[in-house]
Amino acid sequence: FFVLRLVMDIQPVPEVRAASVLSSDPFPAVLLQPKYTLSAGEEDALHKLRERLQDLSAEDQAYCDRACLCRYLRARDWAVAPAEKLLRETLRWRRETKPTEIDPTEIEDEFRSGKLYFHGHDRQGRPVMYQRPRLQNTRTSRHQITQVIYTLEREIECMDAANGVEQHVLFVDFKNYSVLNAPPLHVAREVLSILMDRYPERLGTAFFVDAPTLFHLTYRLLRPFIPSSTQKKVHFVSRKGNAGKSGKMNKILAEYFDDEQLEEEYGGTLSSNYDHDAFWSNELRIHREKLARRQQEAQQKQKEEEEQQQQQQ
Repeated sequence: FFVLRLVMDIQPVPEVRAASVLSSDPFPAVLLQPKYTLSAGEEDALHKLRERLQDLSAEDQAYCDRACLCRYLRARDWAVAPAEKLLRETLRWRRETKPTEIDPTEIEDEFRSGKLYFHGHDRQGRPVMYQRPRLQNTRTSRHQITQVIYTLEREIECMDAANGVEQHVLFVDFKNYSVLNAPPLHVAREVLSILMDRYPERLGTAFFVDAPTLFHLTYRLLRPFIPSSTQKKVHFVSRKGNAGKSGKMNKILAEYFDDEQLEEEYGGTLSSNYDHDAFWSNELRIHREKLARRQQEAQQKQKEEEEQQQQQQ
C-alpha cells in the first residue's frame, strides 16, 4: 500500500533528452538538453514563492534554487501557500536531521546484503535505486530509515542538475518476497513520508519486478484515480516468459536503459553481483573527501571572520 501510495504521487515533469554518454563510469557525464519551460501562471507562482521566502538564511536560500522551488510547487499543483508550507517543513527537517552529514560508517550493516543501493543510470541520466526486499538483514529501524536518506542524498549528488536531471529511477525486485522480510509498518510509514514530503518530485519512473498478486490487485483498484501521465511512469514487469531480447520485460526496459547501464539480471550487461567491499570503499572515499572540504571551508570562513574583525579594529 505504501509503495502504491508513493506511485500515485509521481507527477509528470519536463522531459530531459540524452544525447550521448561520455564515459563508462557508474555515473558518467551525459549530454542533456533540458526542456524546462513554465507557463505564465507557473512563472507567476514561482515568483510569488520566492518573494515569500526572503526571510530564509543564506544556507536555506542556496538550497532553494529554481529547480527546488518548482519541485515543491509541482508537488502541490502550483499552489503557492501549500508549497511554501511543505518547503519550510523540509528546511526545518534538514536542519534537524542534517542528511548531508550522515556518517556512512554508522550504517554499513544496512548495506552489506545489497538490499538497497544505487547503480548506473537510465538514458535520461537519472541514477537508479535498486531495492531487493528479500535481502532485508537488520532490525534497527532508525538505521534502515537513515540508509534510505543517505542513498537519496548520494543519488542527488550524482545528478547532473545543471542539465536538468533532478529525478531517479526506482527498481524494486520482489523475487522471493514475503511478510517475513517486509519492513515494520512504522518504518514503511516514515520512509513514505520522507520520500513524499522531504524529497517531493524526485521519483521519475518506477519498475516493479515480479510484484505479488495482492500488489497487482491493489494497483488495479487505484488505477482509475491515477492520472494517465503518471500511469505511463509505472511499469510492472516479470521474469516469467522473458527469455532473450524479445521477452516482454526486456523490451520495456530496453526503452529506458542502454545495455551497459542495466544489470545483467534484468537483461543488461552491467554486473548484478553487488560487491559490498568495492561499493563501500568508494562511499568511504567520498565521505573522507567531504569531511576534508568541510574542514577547508570552516578554516576559510574563520580566516575571513578574523580578517574582518582586524579591519574593523
